[in-house]
Amino acid sequence: MNEHFQVWFDTSSVVGIFTSPAILYFAVGLLLVLLAKPVKGLTTRYHLSDELTKHDNKAVGVATAGYIFGVLTLIRGVLISGGNPASSLGRDLLSVALWTVISLSLLLASAWINRKFLLNQFEVHKELITDRNVGTGAVLAGTYIGTAFMISASISGTTGGGLGMEILDTLVYFVIGQLGFILLGAIYQRTCGYDIHGEIERDNEGAGLAFGATLIALAILISGQIRRDDSLVALAVWIPISLFVLLGSRWLVDLVVLPDARIHDEIARDRNWGVALIEGAAAIGVALLLDASFS
Repeated sequence: MNEHFQVWFDTSSVVGIFTSPAILYFAVGLLLVLLAKPVKGLTTRYHLSDELTKHDNKAVGVATAGYIFGVLTLIRGVLISGGNPASSLGRDLLSVALWTVISLSLLLASAWINRKFLLNQFEVHKELITDRNVGTGAVLAGTYIGTAFMISASISGTTGGGLGMEILDTLVYFVIGQLGFILLGAIYQRTCGYDIHGEIERDNEGAGLAFGATLIALAILISGQIRRDDSLVALAVWIPISLFVLLGSRWLVDLVVLPDARIHDEIARDRNWGVALIEGAAAIGVALLLDASFS
């Protein structure tokens, strides 16, 4: 008992808080976050600040919120991945900056990939800027957040072999993760009970919200497997299992939460974004549960 109280009131950890170089890593992380906004501005055909403030464009706001969360997730992943113990503080900070730049580049690349292959039934720029389509913004937010989860997992799970091999590992996992998103989009279209692209294009916020959350759920499962095992074969087997479980979670919501209604009717016919939120939360919750079961 006395030893327990001594641990409670130990002051040595307080000294560590004020002497740790962590504040430098935090400062570098904040600087990189500040640079993320103008970098994203270079990749868009609209003025980000004007859309967010002058035009009060909520669709761009939702997408940007996902982007910012994704950037912070990436930087956190880089920081906790651990540097080389033999490196100096300066080289370690340089490594953090380098990996953040690589990760941010992949995050922006994912936006282009998903516009071309995941949301390819309509023009994303028009939906965001002209129609101010919040559903489109929700899907983009889901891709940003989900991609950030997978990139962070690949950084922490690199197998060594030098910087070149670590970058190759990250690129391979990134490509597989994007293919997983595209596969989910194709299967979701066939199983959700309505035309997902058509509903999003018709400004159905619920359709975009449910789909975006399901993308995040898939990313949670893929990133968990990347952290557990470096085998690409195991990952190829895990992705179909993940898709099956996530699609099954929709059936679970129908059976248990909404026994007197159907998700597809509530979302497509009634545009009930509350039900869409339940579907998305169930998908993410089931993904977290399955991931924890295998961890």
